[in-house]
Amino acid sequence: MNEADIQEIIIDAISDQDEITRVRTFEEVGVLTTNNGLVVRTSDGSEFQITIIQSR
Repeated sequence: MNEADIQEIIIDAISDQDEITRVRTFEEVGVLTTNNGLVVRTSDGSEFQITIIQSR
């Protein structure tokens, strides 16, 4: 399993939540990093970044 696999699992897990309005990858939104990650927007307009880094 790699970072991309974990990213897809997280997307699947949180996308069904009523409070989550949008989930996009760092690549899709143009976050300037070499890390994999997600930008999550909630129904109240809050936005969160989740960085995914494989440690082993």
